[in-house]
Amino acid sequence: MKKIYFDTNVLSYLRNGSNPELNARFEQIPSNNIVVFSPAHLEDIAASAMRDNTDAKIINEEIEFLHRIAKRNALRPVTRDDVTLYDEAPRDCYNRVIDHYKNNDYAEELESIVIADANRNPVGSPREMNNMAPEDVLAPIGYRELIASHLSSHGYIAEGEKVASSRWTFEDLKGRFSVFEAYVNLSANILEKLGYYREKEEKYRARLHDVSHIIYGAYCDVFVSADKKLVKKARAIYSLLGVPAEAIGLSEFCSDSEPPR
Repeated sequence: MKKIYFDTNVLSYLRNGSNPELNARFEQIPSNNIVVFSPAHLEDIAASAMRDNTDAKIINEEIEFLHRIAKRNALRPVTRDDVTLYDEAPRDCYNRVIDHYKNNDYAEELESIVIADANRNPVGSPREMNNMAPEDVLAPIGYRELIASHLSSHGYIAEGEKVASSRWTFEDLKGRFSVFEAYVNLSANILEKLGYYREKEEKYRARLHDVSHIIYGAYCDVFVSADKKLVKKARAIYSLLGVPAEAIGLSEFCSDSEPPR
């Protein structure tokens, strides 16, 4: 069985039928594979409701469609360490997200600061960085050491783990979700600072959700995104940590002659 993770844009295309190749490709997915969802999907929907005042009818339709596509296959952090495939309806996850939505105020504020700093005080330019292969962008050991230092100073890991953490892979982190989540966020921040497919300042909220999709997509076999920039960033981060999940674009998914098996 393979777990397939679609980002929100792919789900939107599926829902509105604007990409017939995608809908046809979706029907070819073998029955022994599953499409999964995560809190990131419901946070996207909740943001539409809470920030953009999207009509409740549309919100309900989006939740119901997610249920139809991913059924009750939820990726859920049942503790701060463990992410498991959990039997839960998208509606239940959405209600939980709404109940704690105030937490997003702080997360969005931090995100806006990160993106503003990356745009106003860059250390690299997209023109230069975007020509690099994803696996090369975060390859210098200095980035791992910078991340390890931050994880230690902010209490995510013990001081004695700092040296070892600069060599960690996904295998070391997948059972420590809070640390993995922080590691991916820090990696994503470095990409913005370097200018690798950097987001514009006003895109901070979308970028927040994009990083969440990268995090949960790592726990699957295939992560499909309609955002080419997101795919590039996911590949760079997955390469850094040896994440076995394959990050692919929408056209790549649709043109693949062999459905995921």
